[in-house]
Amino acid sequence: MRDGKWVATEKAENITTDRMIKLMVGRDLTSRFPPKTNKTSDIILEVKNLSGMYPPTIKNVSFELKKGEILGIAGLVGSRRSELLETIFGIARKKSGEIFLNSERKDNKNPRQAIKNGFALITEERRATGIFEKLSVELNAVIANIKKYSTFGVLSERKIKGATRWVIDSMRVKTPSERVQIKTLSGGNQQKVIIGRWLLTEPEILLLDEPTRGIDVGAKYEIYQLIIDLAKKNKGVIVVSSEMPELLGICDRILVMSNGRVAGIRDVENITQEEIVELSAKYL
Repeated sequence: MRDGKWVATEKAENITTDRMIKLMVGRDLTSRFPPKTNKTSDIILEVKNLSGMYPPTIKNVSFELKKGEILGIAGLVGSRRSELLETIFGIARKKSGEIFLNSERKDNKNPRQAIKNGFALITEERRATGIFEKLSVELNAVIANIKKYSTFGVLSERKIKGATRWVIDSMRVKTPSERVQIKTLSGGNQQKVIIGRWLLTEPEILLLDEPTRGIDVGAKYEIYQLIIDLAKKNKGVIVVSSEMPELLGICDRILVMSNGRVAGIRDVENITQEEIVELSAKYL
């Protein structure tokens, strides 16, 4: 099926992955992942001995992130990957540890402060905690930065329309209008609106929790390209994913979590899927 229409029916033993992808997206995808054209430079983020307040949570997590780098977070279910992002962003309360952005200490006590400090988080559950499904594409696009579009408490329709158009154009969102409810869009287009929403806040650090979950293979490629393009702007990107090929395909390094602790950090050139699984079980 593609766009609500029957495309083809073939026997399982006669179809290849490439053939299935072509039928699904309507074109050839010669590679599942875009070319990695981002370059890393100076350290932008330092996390030192970060622990959460309420168990089960993260314990003494430390790592560095460079400008232009995409850092993947791997681990088994229950390894506290999401809790790591939530603690950095201020959703989960920290017990101890320090966060430095461009060598300046940041105390993200809550999401509002984290946004002000230059952090953005795209959550794992898009429908539950990502989109406001009964609101329009327009309001979903600007809601994280709504104060920027008001003067003396009055919203500027011109500014909101301009910001929404930027999201639709730059994120390549397919929508009949900015006024339609976001729930009418495909999962991939909903996710692109959410990414655009957070880019409007001009973050230095973008935290993505399972950014391509429930998205078709064609839309995944476009989101991978958006992530790489963001890294090319000297931002720091952290991606949590359960798909090891995805992490190996778009990331520069992979941090493996095990039971709330860092089990290892490796360059993608120096780690295999088997080693990721081994590290994931290190502290069980």
